[in-house]
Amino acid sequence: MGLTTPRFPPPDLATLPEAFAGIEVSGIPRGLVCVDALVKKAASRVVMANPVSPGKFLILIDGPVAEVEESLLEAEHIAGDQAIDRFFLPFAHEQLERGVFGAAPDCLDGSLGIVECATTSAGIRSCDAALKAAPVVLHVIHLSAGIGGKCWYAFAGELFDVQASVQAAADVLGRDGKLLGTEIIAAPHPEFLDALGL
Repeated sequence: MGLTTPRFPPPDLATLPEAFAGIEVSGIPRGLVCVDALVKKAASRVVMANPVSPGKFLILIDGPVAEVEESLLEAEHIAGDQAIDRFFLPFAHEQLERGVFGAAPDCLDGSLGIVECATTSAGIRSCDAALKAAPVVLHVIHLSAGIGGKCWYAFAGELFDVQASVQAAADVLGRDGKLLGTEIIAAPHPEFLDALGL
């Protein structure tokens, strides 16, 4: 067992783009059509376009705010009733997109906050809010693959910061049913961290 995320081929993230967005589509053929449509609509960059469990299609894009918003709106229009969820984050937290592609520290220091969401989009939206709420460090964000299309992530920091970040994650999702659970481990045991490879 480990706090590892599926490794998708990472884009060049040396310079973070202005905006990060994505959409989940229930059908793979429709998802592919959405990718074609969104790149024709505006000059956003597709950083992920993959089938993910349980048989849905996940598209992540980044780029200038206006371009990303225009591309996302076009993808939503094309997805129609097959759209599951979406997110649009102008000026996302600097840890977020890098974390999606597996760039996270190995050494965990402090308390641990864990959040589980019903969709990848809800997970990414709430993770951005959590990271912006307090100085915590993202250690993993796991998107869809092998977990029934859900998303979970974990971050660490001082206990009061972790508590504030978990609350921010819950608040941003409100009562839409996409928050599945949160937990805080105030003082992770060294053997627990060893078991997770941290």
